[in-house]
Amino acid sequence: MHAGFKEAPKFDPIPADVYQVELADITAQRVETSDWKKGKRDVDQYENIYTFQFVLLQGEQNGKSLRGLSVWGNYVPSYFYISKKTGKNKLFKIVEALIGRELTMDEYMTGLTGEFLNSLIGKQCRVFIEHKKSEKNGNTYANPTNWLKVTELFNALTADEKEKAKPKKQYGESVQNESVPQEPEPTGKMIEEGDPNHISADSIPF
Repeated sequence: MHAGFKEAPKFDPIPADVYQVELADITAQRVETSDWKKGKRDVDQYENIYTFQFVLLQGEQNGKSLRGLSVWGNYVPSYFYISKKTGKNKLFKIVEALIGRELTMDEYMTGLTGEFLNSLIGKQCRVFIEHKKSEKNGNTYANPTNWLKVTELFNALTADEKEKAKPKKQYGESVQNESVPQEPEPTGKMIEEGDPNHISADSIPF
């Protein structure tokens, strides 16, 4: 190693398991859709990407507590839908896990408003963590893959823990920021195969 340079420390990914977590924040970015970038003009130009930050409330690795560590998930599309093949999308599962019940028809039809999303911050759920190896760099990452409601509440994050959990680099704008689109079009409907709005499971990047 060259004098004066220090290699970045390498950390083992959070062990694959089920953890109780607290939703610390939701950020949003409005980006051009992949189809628009490919030159298609019969589709929406922009879509919202929501990033959910979950902070672990329990767990242990190599004798050290995992409480306070974060896992993130980026989710597109930014609305609820139900696929015949895969069932409810991940946003649907996350929301129902956080509120501890199934969405009402009114909530389903209204969609993900900024007010509704803000009400989820601070709630707890259980998250399944699985490992995935990146084809680009060979690193193994801990990814949240499924969510369940809690059976009992753990001690909530303290103000100090919340401050330490804040990322040094923001992934997007908070959903509380008025400049971020907060009213995605309601899409509370079953999207069938062949529907022009249908999204195939193979095209979803998660």
